[in-house]
Amino acid sequence: MPNRFLLAVLSSCVLSAAALAAEAPGVDLANLEGWDIVVAADAIPSEKHAAEELRDHLALATGRTLPIVNSTSRADRHFIVGPGEEAGKRGLAAEKLGPEDLRIVVGEGNIAIVGGRPRGTLYGVYTFLEDYLGVRFLTADHTYVPKLAARVIGPVDRTYRPPLEMRWAYYGEVNRNPALAARLRVNTVGNEPELGGRSGQGLISHSFAHQIPSSKYGQEHPEYYCLRDGKRIAPAKNDSFENEPCLTNPDVLRIVTEAVLKEIEANPGAANVSVSQNDN
Repeated sequence: MPNRFLLAVLSSCVLSAAALAAEAPGVDLANLEGWDIVVAADAIPSEKHAAEELRDHLALATGRTLPIVNSTSRADRHFIVGPGEEAGKRGLAAEKLGPEDLRIVVGEGNIAIVGGRPRGTLYGVYTFLEDYLGVRFLTADHTYVPKLAARVIGPVDRTYRPPLEMRWAYYGEVNRNPALAARLRVNTVGNEPELGGRSGQGLISHSFAHQIPSSKYGQEHPEYYCLRDGKRIAPAKNDSFENEPCLTNPDVLRIVTEAVLKEIEANPGAANVSVSQNDN
């Protein structure tokens, strides 16, 4: 009798757990029949590209190519990509999100990926593809996309703010391929609007060569440049590798300062300016 009672209790628990699982507000990424991808008609290029990247990788994983639309006529079965009216209806405003901040929400039969401009939504799609679909961006020509039999995700409400404003890897595969750089969230390689452009932060490296070039000043003022093996190389064939300005000379300070101020004026979107020694 006790054994029968225990069996009945266990059976009841299993049935209850199964019922709860069936009612869970998750989404099976392998079963997207009737779904679409919603992106605002006035979305910026990187948000439209994000919708295309999501569509193409979902197609590889599921065998189903979802249509990209600008509006909806039903409440569920949507991937909502980027800020806009549809995101706003669901309380997913992006005004307080920074340039690369992202938010991923899974629930109520929808998946929303919303980010700040210009790169947040695009990076949100890549984060979703990696963390929830299992995609791996290996090289420019090799992306791993799993073939999904069943993958239920959610509920999810995840916000991420990158701790670094600038990310750059001294790696040829990335530097030669802006699209791969964007997929890896390296924000210093390409200026293409569909890839979100570049961070305002620039690399700090070897600026004196163009701020006080010996080709311009060296003939009349060799004293602006260092002694090397007892001689001043001015003008030099390549300042970056052969020369350094003499930083104790007040004229050098004035010329470099003027050059830096001109750089700032010419690049109002820049978040920093490099003032640094040559590479020698």
